[in-house]
Amino acid sequence: MAPHAQHTANHFATSFEHPADYNKHDYYHPNHNVGSVLNHYASHTNEPLRVHVERVVREYFSMLGDEMPTDLYELILKQIEEPLLSVVLEKTRGNQTKCAQILGLNRGTLRKKLKTYDLM
Repeated sequence: MAPHAQHTANHFATSFEHPADYNKHDYYHPNHNVGSVLNHYASHTNEPLRVHVERVVREYFSMLGDEMPTDLYELILKQIEEPLLSVVLEKTRGNQTKCAQILGLNRGTLRKKLKTYDLM
């Protein structure tokens, strides 16, 4: 990956670190990360999540110009998967069996993902 694309991908991946940060009203600027872009759109529209994700991915490519990123799928998945797991685990009060049922995952798969994100 080109140096600029790597820097941008790293910046893209390091969105807000804490759920409370999602309440901030950070308006879109080309140097903002995916979290602030999603926050901006989510707080001002009633569009489905997929519309926000599509918009963010398009803007990410626009910021990169002609450079091509790598591992974009994993980058996007991590941005969505970690808060999803965290919220469902919180809602089930840490009950992994219930959490796995809600998510439609095998309990072993859930445990592996929880370890990946240090949520255990």
